[in-house]
Amino acid sequence: MKHNLLLMSLLIGASACNAAPDLDAARQALMDADRAFNQETSARGVDGWVSYFAEDGVQFVSGGHISGHEAIRELMTPALSDTALSLTWEPVSARVSSSGELGYTIGRWERRVTGPDGVETVVTGSYVSIWRLQEDGTWKVELDIGNPDER
Repeated sequence: MKHNLLLMSLLIGASACNAAPDLDAARQALMDADRAFNQETSARGVDGWVSYFAEDGVQFVSGGHISGHEAIRELMTPALSDTALSLTWEPVSARVSSSGELGYTIGRWERRVTGPDGVETVVTGSYVSIWRLQEDGTWKVELDIGNPDER
């Protein structure tokens, strides 16, 4: 009898470990992560931006892509340290894989730049970011790409 109880306990524990993730909660957590990414970038500039990328994360740029924190920092420092420029975005949807480990967000971004003459230029566009759930429960960007709207 003890042996059967032990075996049942182990099976129940194993089942709990392999339980399907709550995909609605995972989607909400991913939307929240994307919004926090925007807030941290607004508050901390390039440090906020880079902190949301995986160590080997990829960012698409015109004509190709770059990879890794240092390359992303080098690319984004001029724009995100320019006080005449603001970049904001808002996710509009998220999808999460059935395992709950990968997901993507789709959203809209806006860049505002005030020129030396005081005239503000606004450019808008769409983006997709692919995210991976980390062991510590946070989401990190694996790949990011944004495209401006046609003018």
